[in-house]
Amino acid sequence: MNMQLQNPRNAEEMEQLKRLEQLKRDMLAKYLTKEARERLGNIRYAHPDLAESVENLIVQSALANKLREPIDDKKLKELLHAISESQPSNENRIKFDRKL
Repeated sequence: MNMQLQNPRNAEEMEQLKRLEQLKRDMLAKYLTKEARERLGNIRYAHPDLAESVENLIVQSALANKLREPIDDKKLKELLHAISESQPSNENRIKFDRKL
């Protein structure tokens, strides 16, 4: 038997979550430069919770019309540093090394 027919509410919730995730991806694509999106993607591998926090903060700021221009890599580094500094655990700190 089809699982969607047995539990239509769950299917509706899944569809709504997919739409919200797509909206979030669209907003991040609009408000982050290519380099910033790449950095955030790399951060997601090592620190998924931190990346999620940053993404949510960016989306909330965009929805509140607080973002006037796209966030570049430098601004994203500053945001990541501020968030990682505010967290009590040293486990989530990110160290930025310059490429030579």
